[in-house]
Amino acid sequence: MSLKATVLIVDDQRELRDFLYCTLKDKYSVATIGAAEEAFSYMAEHPVNIVLIDFNIPDIDGMAALAEIKKNYPNTKIIMMTGNAPPDMREKALNLGVFAFLMKPLNIAELIKTIDEALHEKSLTLCNYRGK
Repeated sequence: MSLKATVLIVDDQRELRDFLYCTLKDKYSVATIGAAEEAFSYMAEHPVNIVLIDFNIPDIDGMAALAEIKKNYPNTKIIMMTGNAPPDMREKALNLGVFAFLMKPLNIAELIKTIDEALHEKSLTLCNYRGK
């Protein structure tokens, strides 16, 4: 049995979290959480490859969440999603190291492709870091 990459979904909309869990669970190991502070606690205890986080999560600003994850988990890839964000926020997030910024409603094929690309880039980065 091969190990699956871990995707942490952070969104305050329970229906979306449940839908994404059901959609992604066969391909990835998936955890879902409704708030950023809970996500930070979860990440302190569990290895996470990809964080799929809502930009407009209620308990913390999306940019602050991005900065917190990048600071504490620099090898974790972040995919932000939102139903509405000013174009400059998208640009700022990408400049600060978010892997991708997806618009809701999510296109599931695009989401899976983006997760796979992030995992591929992550594996290349780790191989380069180890000198392979």
